[in-house]
Amino acid sequence: MTVSLDAALRRAGEFVAREGAELDRVYFATLLRERDATALLSGLAGLQRGDGAIADWRSSAIAGWRGSAAGEVGEASTLRALSLLDALGLLDHPIPEAAAAFFIARQGADGGWGAPEDSAAARVARTGEAGGLLAKSPFARPAVLRAAERFLAERWSVEALRAGGCAAILAYVHLLAAFPAAESEIADEALQWCGRELERGFRSGAFSAVEVAQVFCRARARALPGARIEAAELAAAIAAAQQSDGGWPAPGAAPQPAGASPAGAARLDAALLAVEALLRLG
Repeated sequence: MTVSLDAALRRAGEFVAREGAELDRVYFATLLRERDATALLSGLAGLQRGDGAIADWRSSAIAGWRGSAAGEVGEASTLRALSLLDALGLLDHPIPEAAAAFFIARQGADGGWGAPEDSAAARVARTGEAGGLLAKSPFARPAVLRAAERFLAERWSVEALRAGGCAAILAYVHLLAAFPAAESEIADEALQWCGRELERGFRSGAFSAVEVAQVFCRARARALPGARIEAAELAAAIAAAQQSDGGWPAPGAAPQPAGASPAGAARLDAALLAVEALLRLG
């Protein structure tokens, strides 16, 4: 890793130490292999309830974010926890096994996730995220994944992909990259279009480097079909987007002034994702 990336990681560590909750700091150290995963797994186990859902460990540290001080328990917080374990390659563990059971029980009759009153775009995003994480674990039956893929396939079109922006690209890439290509009627076409639209958004500045990196990270890839984006180029763009306080702007939000406290969940997520991407792509 180059000196510039080492410096970016050091500054990111200072940002997470200052603005994150304890479990964010534990995850950061685990991601950098400065400690093993024991403390992270223990912390998540303490937040997991009987049905497999995992409470939000930040709600007491960031007032008003996703629930009460007691901790919001539901799909969003459980997906965040699974994403951390995915980044560490720890989806084969009793914690994600119970979380998978929670999501399987909440899958809709149409194969998707999300509340019926949610928009189509929101349900596509939630289904891609949940389905992609389940597909990378050993705990989802094939029928569950086929139903999720069918949900996305029924809503697939180039027009909808473009309207949905990076969130829609992430949803399709996340699930389809882990789904057996031979079993999907849309995988080849959809992944090519996702790659082209991802590159177009990256080159035009419509998508931030961190947003683009999230697609690469969730696909566990250094290259994507249709996207002529080199891993080193993306890593350099992520490092260049780091702000003076060591964090990154939240996707789609105006940069916050250095020293603003608390940083907010979106900037913490962006920082942790940027670090994951620098380690994977740098």
